Amino acid sequence: MSAHTDLNLLRTLLTLIEEQSVSRTAERLFLSQSAVSKQLTKLRQQFNDPLFKRHPKGLKPTPRARILEPKLRHWLALSEEIIEPQGFDPSTSQRQFRIALNETSFVTLLPKFLAPLMKAAPGIKLKTLDWEAVTMAGLCKGRADLALFARDVDERAPWAHQIAAIPKNLCYQPLVEERHICLVRQGHPVLEHPWDLSVYLTQQHVKMDCEGSEHWLLDRVLAEQGHTLEVGMVTSDFHSAAVLTQHSDMVFTCTQGFGNQVADTHDLVKLPLPVKLQPSFKLIAWPQSIDADPAHRWLREFVAQYCLEEAAEMAPRN
Repeated sequence: MSAHTDLNLLRTLLTLIEEQSVSRTAERLFLSQSAVSKQLTKLRQQFNDPLFKRHPKGLKPTPRARILEPKLRHWLALSEEIIEPQGFDPSTSQRQFRIALNETSFVTLLPKFLAPLMKAAPGIKLKTLDWEAVTMAGLCKGRADLALFARDVDERAPWAHQIAAIPKNLCYQPLVEERHICLVRQGHPVLEHPWDLSVYLTQQHVKMDCEGSEHWLLDRVLAEQGHTLEVGMVTSDFHSAAVLTQHSDMVFTCTQGFGNQVADTHDLVKLPLPVKLQPSFKLIAWPQSIDADPAHRWLREFVAQYCLEEAAEMAPRN
Protein backbone atom coordinates (compact mmCIF):
# COMPACT_ATOMS: atom_id res chain seq x y z
CA MET A 1 0.00 0.00 0.00
CA SER A 2 1.24 3.49 -0.83
CA ALA A 3 2.30 5.64 2.12
CA HIS A 4 0.27 8.46 0.56
CA THR A 5 -3.09 6.69 0.58
CA ASP A 6 -5.93 9.19 1.01
CA LEU A 7 -7.50 8.70 4.43
CA ASN A 8 -10.93 9.15 2.83
CA LEU A 9 -10.19 6.06 0.74
CA LEU A 10 -9.69 4.05 3.92
CA ARG A 11 -13.02 5.31 5.25
CA THR A 12 -14.63 4.17 1.99
CA LEU A 13 -12.95 0.77 2.28
CA LEU A 14 -14.25 0.21 5.80
CA THR A 15 -17.76 1.24 4.75
CA LEU A 16 -17.62 -1.15 1.78
CA ILE A 17 -16.61 -3.97 4.13
CA GLU A 18 -19.55 -3.15 6.39
CA GLU A 19 -22.19 -2.65 3.69
CA GLN A 20 -20.85 -5.08 1.06
CA SER A 21 -22.59 -2.93 -1.53
CA VAL A 22 -21.43 0.01 -3.66
CA SER A 23 -24.89 1.59 -3.66
CA ARG A 24 -25.34 1.40 0.12
CA THR A 25 -21.80 2.67 0.67
CA ALA A 26 -22.49 5.62 -1.63
CA GLU A 27 -25.71 6.41 0.21
CA ARG A 28 -24.03 6.24 3.62
CA LEU A 29 -21.07 8.42 2.58
CA PHE A 30 -23.19 10.87 0.57
CA LEU A 31 -21.28 10.04 -2.62
CA SER A 32 -22.32 8.93 -6.08
CA GLN A 33 -21.99 5.24 -6.98
CA SER A 34 -19.48 6.13 -9.69
CA ALA A 35 -17.34 7.98 -7.12
CA VAL A 36 -17.32 4.92 -4.83
CA SER A 37 -16.45 2.66 -7.79
CA LYS A 38 -13.52 4.91 -8.72
CA GLN A 39 -12.30 4.89 -5.11
CA LEU A 40 -12.54 1.09 -5.03
CA THR A 41 -10.40 0.92 -8.17
CA LYS A 42 -7.76 3.10 -6.49
CA LEU A 43 -7.88 0.97 -3.34
CA ARG A 44 -7.36 -2.23 -5.35
CA GLN A 45 -4.34 -0.69 -7.04
CA GLN A 46 -2.81 0.58 -3.81
CA PHE A 47 -3.36 -2.65 -1.87
CA ASN A 48 -2.54 -4.84 -4.87
CA ASP A 49 -5.55 -6.96 -3.99
CA PRO A 50 -9.10 -7.20 -5.41
CA LEU A 51 -10.43 -6.59 -1.85
CA PHE A 52 -13.92 -7.78 -2.88
CA LYS A 53 -15.38 -10.48 -5.07
CA ARG A 54 -18.78 -10.44 -6.70
CA HIS A 55 -21.39 -12.43 -4.79
CA PRO A 56 -25.13 -13.01 -5.41
CA LYS A 57 -25.87 -10.88 -2.35
CA GLY A 58 -23.33 -8.15 -3.10
CA LEU A 59 -19.60 -7.82 -2.52
CA LYS A 60 -17.73 -10.45 -0.53
CA PRO A 61 -14.56 -9.15 1.20
CA THR A 62 -11.36 -11.02 0.38
CA PRO A 63 -9.17 -12.42 3.18
CA ARG A 64 -6.94 -9.35 2.79
CA ALA A 65 -9.92 -7.03 3.35
CA ARG A 66 -10.96 -9.01 6.43
CA ILE A 67 -7.46 -8.67 7.88
CA LEU A 68 -7.60 -4.92 7.28
CA GLU A 69 -11.04 -4.49 8.89
CA PRO A 70 -10.03 -4.29 12.60
CA LYS A 71 -7.07 -2.05 11.75
CA LEU A 72 -9.34 0.29 9.80
CA ARG A 73 -11.78 0.46 12.71
CA HIS A 74 -8.98 1.33 15.10
CA TRP A 75 -7.74 4.04 12.75
CA LEU A 76 -11.23 5.49 12.31
CA ALA A 77 -11.88 5.64 16.05
CA LEU A 78 -8.46 7.22 16.64
CA SER A 79 -8.86 9.77 13.85
CA GLU A 80 -12.29 10.84 15.09
CA GLU A 81 -10.91 11.22 18.61
CA ILE A 82 -8.06 13.40 17.28
CA ILE A 83 -10.31 15.56 15.09
CA GLU A 84 -13.07 15.96 17.69
CA PRO A 85 -12.50 19.05 19.86
CA GLN A 86 -11.23 18.20 23.34
CA GLY A 87 -14.09 17.62 25.75
CA PHE A 88 -16.62 16.88 22.96
CA ASP A 89 -19.37 19.39 22.33
CA PRO A 90 -22.60 17.57 21.37
CA SER A 91 -24.22 20.82 20.23
CA THR A 92 -21.72 21.19 17.36
CA SER A 93 -20.68 17.58 16.67
CA GLN A 94 -21.32 16.03 13.24
CA ARG A 95 -20.52 12.47 14.29
CA GLN A 96 -22.46 9.45 13.09
CA PHE A 97 -23.34 6.68 15.54
CA ARG A 98 -24.74 3.21 14.87
CA ILE A 99 -27.03 1.70 17.49
CA ALA A 100 -28.06 -1.96 17.36
CA LEU A 101 -31.38 -2.72 19.07
CA ASN A 102 -33.51 -5.76 19.55
CA GLU A 103 -37.16 -5.27 18.66
CA THR A 104 -38.47 -4.66 22.16
CA SER A 105 -35.74 -2.08 22.86
CA PHE A 106 -36.70 -0.29 19.66
CA VAL A 107 -40.25 0.04 20.97
CA THR A 108 -39.63 0.72 24.67
CA LEU A 109 -36.23 2.44 24.92
CA LEU A 110 -35.50 4.31 21.68
CA PRO A 111 -38.53 6.63 22.09
CA LYS A 112 -37.25 7.54 25.57
CA PHE A 113 -34.04 9.17 24.37
CA LEU A 114 -34.47 9.96 20.66
CA ALA A 115 -36.14 13.39 20.87
CA PRO A 116 -33.95 14.66 23.76
CA LEU A 117 -30.86 13.38 21.94
CA MET A 118 -31.77 15.20 18.71
CA LYS A 119 -32.30 18.38 20.72
CA ALA A 120 -29.03 18.09 22.65
CA ALA A 121 -26.96 17.09 19.60
CA PRO A 122 -28.78 18.33 16.47
CA GLY A 123 -25.83 17.68 14.16
CA ILE A 124 -25.17 14.02 14.92
CA LYS A 125 -26.57 11.26 12.74
CA LEU A 126 -27.97 7.99 14.06
CA LYS A 127 -28.30 4.71 12.21
CA THR A 128 -30.25 1.89 13.83
CA LEU A 129 -29.31 -1.72 13.14
CA ASP A 130 -31.72 -4.62 13.58
CA TRP A 131 -30.70 -7.21 16.14
CA GLU A 132 -29.73 -10.52 14.54
CA ALA A 133 -27.94 -13.67 15.62
CA VAL A 134 -24.62 -12.20 14.37
CA THR A 135 -25.07 -8.73 15.91
CA MET A 136 -23.07 -9.49 19.06
CA ALA A 137 -20.09 -10.61 17.00
CA GLY A 138 -20.44 -7.49 14.86
CA LEU A 139 -20.51 -5.30 17.96
CA CYS A 140 -17.23 -6.86 19.09
CA LYS A 141 -15.72 -5.86 15.73
CA GLY A 142 -16.99 -2.30 16.04
CA ARG A 143 -19.78 -2.55 13.48
CA ALA A 144 -22.01 -0.74 15.97
CA ASP A 145 -21.19 1.89 18.56
CA LEU A 146 -23.85 0.86 21.06
CA ALA A 147 -26.30 -1.97 21.51
CA LEU A 148 -29.53 -2.21 23.48
CA PHE A 149 -30.74 -5.75 24.08
CA ALA A 150 -31.98 -8.17 26.74
CA ARG A 151 -30.18 -10.91 28.66
CA ASP A 152 -30.98 -13.29 31.53
CA VAL A 153 -29.20 -13.65 34.86
CA ASP A 154 -30.68 -17.08 35.57
CA GLU A 155 -28.13 -19.78 34.76
CA ARG A 156 -30.92 -22.05 33.55
CA ALA A 157 -31.41 -19.84 30.50
CA PRO A 158 -29.71 -20.93 27.26
CA TRP A 159 -26.06 -19.89 27.47
CA ALA A 160 -26.28 -17.44 24.57
CA HIS A 161 -29.10 -15.59 26.37
CA GLN A 162 -27.17 -15.14 29.63
CA ILE A 163 -25.38 -11.98 30.75
CA ALA A 164 -22.39 -14.18 31.57
CA ALA A 165 -22.03 -15.01 27.87
CA ILE A 166 -21.39 -11.41 26.83
CA PRO A 167 -17.90 -11.34 25.24
CA LYS A 168 -15.07 -10.02 27.40
CA ASN A 169 -14.12 -7.32 24.87
CA LEU A 170 -17.48 -5.61 25.37
CA CYS A 171 -18.40 -3.24 28.18
CA TYR A 172 -21.99 -3.21 29.39
CA GLN A 173 -24.33 -1.67 31.93
CA PRO A 174 -27.68 -3.10 33.10
CA LEU A 175 -30.47 -0.58 32.59
CA VAL A 176 -33.95 -1.99 33.03
CA GLU A 177 -35.13 -5.00 35.01
CA GLU A 178 -38.05 -6.55 33.18
CA ARG A 179 -40.55 -9.07 34.44
CA HIS A 180 -42.82 -11.06 32.19
CA ILE A 181 -46.56 -10.95 31.62
CA CYS A 182 -49.12 -12.71 29.46
CA LEU A 183 -51.31 -11.13 26.80
CA VAL A 184 -54.67 -12.37 25.50
CA ARG A 185 -57.32 -10.78 23.32
CA GLN A 186 -60.35 -8.98 24.67
CA GLY A 187 -63.14 -11.51 25.27
CA HIS A 188 -60.78 -14.48 25.54
CA PRO A 189 -62.45 -17.45 27.30
CA VAL A 190 -59.73 -17.51 30.00
CA LEU A 191 -61.01 -14.16 31.28
CA GLU A 192 -64.18 -15.88 32.50
CA HIS A 193 -62.28 -18.07 35.00
CA PRO A 194 -59.56 -17.71 37.65
CA TRP A 195 -56.15 -17.41 35.97
CA ASP A 196 -53.52 -19.88 37.18
CA LEU A 197 -50.83 -22.26 35.95
CA SER A 198 -53.25 -25.05 35.09
CA VAL A 199 -55.24 -22.73 32.82
CA TYR A 200 -52.03 -21.30 31.32
CA LEU A 201 -50.82 -24.77 30.37
CA THR A 202 -54.07 -25.73 28.62
CA GLN A 203 -53.80 -22.82 26.18
CA GLN A 204 -52.08 -22.60 22.82
CA HIS A 205 -49.20 -20.15 22.78
CA VAL A 206 -47.44 -17.79 20.38
CA LYS A 207 -43.70 -18.37 20.76
CA MET A 208 -40.81 -16.17 19.76
CA ASP A 209 -37.82 -17.34 17.75
CA CYS A 210 -35.13 -15.09 19.24
CA GLU A 211 -31.62 -15.09 17.81
CA GLY A 212 -32.28 -18.39 16.07
CA SER A 213 -33.72 -20.22 19.08
CA GLU A 214 -37.32 -21.00 20.05
CA HIS A 215 -36.33 -22.05 23.56
CA TRP A 216 -35.72 -19.63 26.41
CA LEU A 217 -35.70 -19.54 30.21
CA LEU A 218 -39.44 -20.16 30.56
CA ASP A 219 -39.14 -23.48 28.71
CA ARG A 220 -36.35 -24.64 31.02
CA VAL A 221 -38.27 -23.64 34.16
CA LEU A 222 -41.45 -25.38 33.01
CA ALA A 223 -39.49 -28.49 32.01
CA GLU A 224 -38.09 -28.74 35.56
CA GLN A 225 -41.71 -28.92 36.73
CA GLY A 226 -42.60 -31.51 34.11
CA HIS A 227 -44.53 -29.09 31.88
CA THR A 228 -44.33 -27.94 28.28
CA LEU A 229 -46.25 -25.29 26.40
CA GLU A 230 -48.57 -26.18 23.55
CA VAL A 231 -47.28 -24.01 20.73
CA GLY A 232 -49.72 -22.82 18.10
CA MET A 233 -47.42 -20.46 16.21
CA VAL A 234 -43.73 -19.51 16.15
CA THR A 235 -42.63 -16.11 14.86
CA SER A 236 -39.46 -14.02 14.99
CA ASP A 237 -41.35 -10.71 15.05
CA PHE A 238 -42.77 -9.42 18.33
CA HIS A 239 -45.34 -7.20 16.67
CA SER A 240 -46.55 -10.13 14.58
CA ALA A 241 -46.97 -12.09 17.79
CA ALA A 242 -49.14 -9.30 19.20
CA VAL A 243 -51.30 -9.24 16.06
CA LEU A 244 -51.69 -13.03 16.14
CA THR A 245 -52.73 -12.81 19.79
CA GLN A 246 -55.27 -10.11 18.98
CA HIS A 247 -56.95 -12.28 16.35
CA SER A 248 -56.81 -15.71 18.00
CA ASP A 249 -57.19 -17.48 21.32
CA MET A 250 -53.44 -17.93 21.70
CA VAL A 251 -51.51 -16.57 24.70
CA PHE A 252 -48.41 -14.43 24.22
CA THR A 253 -45.81 -14.30 27.02
CA CYS A 254 -43.49 -11.30 26.76
CA THR A 255 -41.62 -8.71 28.80
CA GLN A 256 -43.71 -6.22 30.72
CA GLY A 257 -42.40 -3.10 28.97
CA PHE A 258 -43.23 -4.39 25.50
CA GLY A 259 -46.50 -5.88 26.74
CA ASN A 260 -47.62 -2.53 28.12
CA GLN A 261 -47.02 -0.92 24.73
CA VAL A 262 -48.82 -3.45 22.54
CA ALA A 263 -51.68 -4.03 24.98
CA ASP A 264 -52.79 -0.46 24.30
CA THR A 265 -52.25 -0.51 20.54
CA HIS A 266 -53.69 -3.99 19.91
CA ASP A 267 -56.52 -4.02 22.46
CA LEU A 268 -55.02 -6.85 24.51
CA VAL A 269 -55.57 -7.83 28.13
CA LYS A 270 -52.57 -8.19 30.45
CA LEU A 271 -52.40 -11.13 32.84
CA PRO A 272 -49.68 -12.11 35.32
CA LEU A 273 -47.35 -14.91 34.31
CA PRO A 274 -48.36 -17.82 36.59
CA VAL A 275 -44.79 -19.14 36.67
CA LYS A 276 -42.02 -17.94 38.99
CA LEU A 277 -39.42 -16.56 36.60
CA GLN A 278 -36.39 -14.40 37.31
CA PRO A 279 -36.57 -11.05 35.50
CA SER A 280 -34.43 -10.35 32.48
CA PHE A 281 -32.40 -7.17 32.02
CA LYS A 282 -32.18 -4.64 29.24
CA LEU A 283 -28.53 -3.73 28.78
CA ILE A 284 -26.48 -1.13 27.00
CA ALA A 285 -23.20 -2.51 25.61
CA TRP A 286 -20.32 -1.09 23.59
CA PRO A 287 -16.91 -2.18 22.30
CA GLN A 288 -14.11 -1.92 24.85
CA SER A 289 -11.95 -0.30 22.16
CA ILE A 290 -14.04 2.91 22.26
CA ASP A 291 -14.67 2.98 26.00
CA ALA A 292 -12.49 6.06 26.51
CA ASP A 293 -13.69 8.00 23.47
CA PRO A 294 -15.32 11.24 24.76
CA ALA A 295 -18.07 11.26 22.13
CA HIS A 296 -19.05 7.66 22.72
CA ARG A 297 -18.93 8.15 26.46
CA TRP A 298 -21.27 11.13 26.19
CA LEU A 299 -23.66 9.19 23.95
CA ARG A 300 -23.93 6.11 26.13
CA GLU A 301 -24.32 8.16 29.32
CA PHE A 302 -27.06 10.20 27.65
CA VAL A 303 -28.87 7.07 26.44
CA ALA A 304 -28.50 5.36 29.82
CA GLN A 305 -29.93 8.37 31.63
CA TYR A 306 -33.19 8.24 29.71
CA CYS A 307 -33.40 4.45 29.73
CA LEU A 308 -33.09 4.48 33.51
CA GLU A 309 -36.26 6.56 33.57
CA GLU A 310 -37.93 3.57 31.95
CA ALA A 311 -36.51 1.43 34.76
CA ALA A 312 -38.09 3.71 37.35
CA GLU A 313 -41.45 3.48 35.59
CA MET A 314 -41.23 -0.33 35.46
CA ALA A 315 -40.23 -0.71 39.12
CA PRO A 316 -42.84 -2.54 41.23
CA ARG A 317 -44.99 -0.20 43.30
CA ASN A 318 -46.29 -1.01 46.77
